[in-house]
Amino acid sequence: MFISSDLVFMELHKTGCTHIRVLLNELLDGEFVGGHNQASSDLFDQGKVFLGSIRDPWEWYLSLWAYGCDKKGAIYNSVTKDRVEKPSLVKSKKTPYAKFISLFANHSKHHHKWLETYNDVNDAEAFRTWLSMMHNPKYRMELREGYGASSISQTAGLLTFRYLKLFCTKAGELEQLNHLSTPSQIRRYEREFCFINHFIRNECLEEDLFRVLGHFSVDISADKKGDILLREKRNTSSKKYGSAFYYDKKSEKLVTKREQLIIDKFGYIAPSLQQKA
Repeated sequence: MFISSDLVFMELHKTGCTHIRVLLNELLDGEFVGGHNQASSDLFDQGKVFLGSIRDPWEWYLSLWAYGCDKKGAIYNSVTKDRVEKPSLVKSKKTPYAKFISLFANHSKHHHKWLETYNDVNDAEAFRTWLSMMHNPKYRMELREGYGASSISQTAGLLTFRYLKLFCTKAGELEQLNHLSTPSQIRRYEREFCFINHFIRNECLEEDLFRVLGHFSVDISADKKGDILLREKRNTSSKKYGSAFYYDKKSEKLVTKREQLIIDKFGYIAPSLQQKA
């Protein structure tokens, strides 16, 4: 999270957030306050504008997996270690879903199976296996972060969960997410509670950033803009191919179904349809 006198930038994993934060730190007076943490209630009393970054869901999952192939990232570290998260979001054992997820809480992890999916960043079949595991109830508790323990995981994917957690929920209010178990409930919650004023798309990161900072009359010289546009992104993976190489119809439809909130709100198009456009 980057905080200046006027704005707060919330950092959603694998959406170019590190690159954006570094640029904001160069262009504004502010400070870095933790990574992918939630906004505390006091920030909303200061009249600040909130920024967030977003990414094509199909590319997001591919980037998350490819980063793991390089032995990096929170998800890679979580699923390849022999440990299981306890259900942190679900506090009441009276809740039906709490009873359901408790069945998984003490099971040994499938870390060897996860490791197999990370062997080769150019293996499209390995990616599809990984993607299927990411959305399979059998493995969700191994993703940690409270996702597997949340009722959201019944309906939506990790990207939607993180989006709702960081962009729609204040620190200390995570339990609210456990009341969301249907697409309509998720959509209503997002419409009512999303506090992001401006989104920066990973696909046009620099242009969106310049546009947003223009609202604050931040003067960026032509030379500075040119320098920024030529810079390489941070925390990128070593994959060589585009999303069309990795996705087949089944895996593409899986992301479409599980990340419908993000796709509908931002108008993202599936890889197969992008080729036809």
